[in-house]
Amino acid sequence: MYLNAIQDRTGAMSALTCSIIFVTTFAAWASSKVSNLPIASAETHPVRAIAMASEGGLLAEAVGIELSNFGYTIIDSASTSKLLVRLNMDELEIATPQGLKKLQDKGIDAYLTIKGAGSYDGQIQNASARASSTHSGRIIAGVSWQNGWGGQAGSIADRTMRKGLAEAAQEIAASLSKSLSLP
Repeated sequence: MYLNAIQDRTGAMSALTCSIIFVTTFAAWASSKVSNLPIASAETHPVRAIAMASEGGLLAEAVGIELSNFGYTIIDSASTSKLLVRLNMDELEIATPQGLKKLQDKGIDAYLTIKGAGSYDGQIQNASARASSTHSGRIIAGVSWQNGWGGQAGSIADRTMRKGLAEAAQEIAASLSKSLSLP
């Protein structure tokens, strides 16, 4: 009987200890976070064609692919660069009202700039995306994205919570598409 009482108390302590470890472990995990730029009023024109800025790298290309899955026509960064050469413009001039007007004249509704920062494991850590209307020059969609984390950097828990390029692009594109309007 004395042995059963000790086993019961030990079992209860083990369960309590396991519960505490479980709660503290999962409290130290966080999934990726996405925040949208608040848009005061909706744009009056539908967004069909989006030109990608050239400095976005692989993340911008992946977001472009995901946006095309939502039905947008995407002008990739290489094609945008060639278009800028034909229009006799550089990357600085594109953000001016005159530069955006030239893109609008070519049938482009928005200009998308994406920047990302890598992390210790080669994954994207943070990213931001901003779409500017070629009709008004206003920012019509904006997203800030942060990768998830869990436990110590590089641990199994951390690798489980972190997202790769494709998943990050999917989340960013889904968030952008909520602010952009297809016809």
